[in-house]
Amino acid sequence: MNLYEIIGYDRDGTVRELNTALNKATLNTRDVTFSALGFNAPGWIAASSMSILYSISGHHAPLAILIAYFFPMLVMAFCMISLTRQAPSAGGIFTFTTRFLHPGVGTVLGWAYAVACTAVMAMCAIIGTEYIQALIPAVGGSLNSKMIGTGLILIFLVISCKGVNATAKVASVFLVFEISVVAGLGLMGLINPHVQDLSITSMYSLEGAGGLSAIGPGVLFGVWMLANFDSAINYIEESRIPVRTVQRSMLLVLTSAFLIYSLAAIGWQFAVPVETLAAIIEDGNGGPIAAVANVYLPPAMAWIALFVVITSACAGLQISSSAAARTLYRMSEEGHLPVALRSVNKSRSPWLASVIVSAVAIALLWWKPLDKISWYYDVVTITLVMSYMAAIAAFIAMTWRRHSFGLSLALSIPASLAILVLGYIGYTAGANPVSPEDQYTAWYLGALTILSGVLILIWRSTISKRTVLAQAQDPS
Repeated sequence: MNLYEIIGYDRDGTVRELNTALNKATLNTRDVTFSALGFNAPGWIAASSMSILYSISGHHAPLAILIAYFFPMLVMAFCMISLTRQAPSAGGIFTFTTRFLHPGVGTVLGWAYAVACTAVMAMCAIIGTEYIQALIPAVGGSLNSKMIGTGLILIFLVISCKGVNATAKVASVFLVFEISVVAGLGLMGLINPHVQDLSITSMYSLEGAGGLSAIGPGVLFGVWMLANFDSAINYIEESRIPVRTVQRSMLLVLTSAFLIYSLAAIGWQFAVPVETLAAIIEDGNGGPIAAVANVYLPPAMAWIALFVVITSACAGLQISSSAAARTLYRMSEEGHLPVALRSVNKSRSPWLASVIVSAVAIALLWWKPLDKISWYYDVVTITLVMSYMAAIAAFIAMTWRRHSFGLSLALSIPASLAILVLGYIGYTAGANPVSPEDQYTAWYLGALTILSGVLILIWRSTISKRTVLAQAQDPS
């Protein structure tokens, strides 16, 4: 079998090929890693989330990130790596849950993942617009913000339709700038500290943090910051050595995000007092990035704190668009969505799926503009949590089918605990939302997403029955 083919295993252990119309053997490990890390959006996450993490965990923010990395994120990464070996496809969550749980569950959860990615698109367009208007005040205004957001989505729709190579190159350029600013400012804090009497060792003291119960909320927030490493899976059908490339990329993405945020969480404290950083509210001004940049960069370079968030939002928009389109493409190929969604253009890009998710994202940003940003947090959090929990459940089911009782039990315990942690995050998203007026919104949106997935199941079942009936009436 050709090394460039997608290789997987059926339930009886036999090797199988996965046919794909996407641009096979195009991306190397660096391309996939940079693209998937772009989905994490380090610049925006650092600007919007680091102050919140400081307010929760104070000096011990690096410890919260460390714990979140090892558990549950690294556990989830190894679950995804194992699932990718057994069920490789651009559908990711959809394929895992279809193969190892139930086809109906796969439809609902694949749809939930596509909804999450589409919501990320709209949210990134809104964030990018907010910072463009902060950088260029002359283009301010509600109508202009909607027009700019729409323009961003359309620009990256064109890039996506140009093919996965163009997507990867653009994502790489954005990401290099993001990492240079976020990690570079952290490094400058370590090299030229402005806050004295700080100890890196004390930042990692669990006793100093008040124990696991005290650091717990920060760990949950760290999980949010490290999420989306799994988007590497969506490029598996276009990777040069599919399984190996994606497995490496997932670990590289997760570990890179951990190192970037750890360096920032440590170094920024040496630049600006943690109490000051914790009090910063991100409102289109660069948040803590701007505060640290003001310490080390001249006033003429103040624009960098805004521009890095724009590039970060654009990268997140582009990669979430690709992830949603490739999930819908694979669901269509497997007969779970209309056949038209498997259409590809000359660049072997799923153009129709890309057009549809872009149109929905545009409709969302006109319906829920900047002042409703917490709504997007709710949608993304609850849908990603559902998808991740289902993927880990698929890993547990796969493990019990393929391994001995003892090994299956040993692997299932940490995976089950990871599900509980993710479930608690989903619970707190509704019980303790970003904005008090949005209490329970995440739960309602999660239920609505599941309901829409069930409606797709009903539609598919109806079509199947009609096809069987037509064949019975006309055997020829």
